[in-house]
Amino acid sequence: MAATREMASKKMASQKNASQKNESEKPTEILPPESTAPQTIGVGKTNQRKYPLMIATVMVATLVASFQHFVLTLPQATTDRLQFTDGIVVMTGGQQRLDDGVRLLTEGFADKMLISGVGKGVNRAILVQELGLSETQINALFCCVELDHAAQDTYGNARSARKWSRSHDMQSLRLVTANYHMPRTLLIFSRELPHIHLYQWPVSPDDLDLVNWWRDPASLRLLAREFAKYLTVYFSV
Repeated sequence: MAATREMASKKMASQKNASQKNESEKPTEILPPESTAPQTIGVGKTNQRKYPLMIATVMVATLVASFQHFVLTLPQATTDRLQFTDGIVVMTGGQQRLDDGVRLLTEGFADKMLISGVGKGVNRAILVQELGLSETQINALFCCVELDHAAQDTYGNARSARKWSRSHDMQSLRLVTANYHMPRTLLIFSRELPHIHLYQWPVSPDDLDLVNWWRDPASLRLLAREFAKYLTVYFSV
């Protein structure tokens, strides 16, 4: 009976050792590495928000710099000796433009002058009263000045000037308008009259402060509006 117990004890010990051996031979479970996908997605979203902001910032900075360059490079009245031109084109918009145009005509810098964009009902007699012209200027107004009532904008000024210059076989014109209006005027006229040599006479309005323009709301609005019109013409086909 003792022998039977000993054999049973050995059998149980052998089964226990085999069970422990089998457990030790089981493959170790390998855990997958922690995923970094959430971090990558987060970085991508940050870049997606950052790049449009950078582009917008660059565009705004470029626009502001271009506007500043536009204002700082506006043409100024020259003190150099003027070249004779076949005609003078004055664009309405202020008495100072008309005064300068008549003076240039009577001083012999051209033989003919066109005042473009004149309001309906305005004639030479009314201009004499409004401008307070001298006798010499009055004579020049009635003999050598034509009035254009058709033009409603700068494009109309250019078309009227093209028709007028062709009727008189002109090769050169001097444009008289405000200094802030001159860049757009030259751009439009050069497209409408490619065969004409263009010269400028920029008029500086008394109510436009080009020294402290960024501090004067009226001057800032006027210049910003004209800059927007210039860009529209510049990028138009």
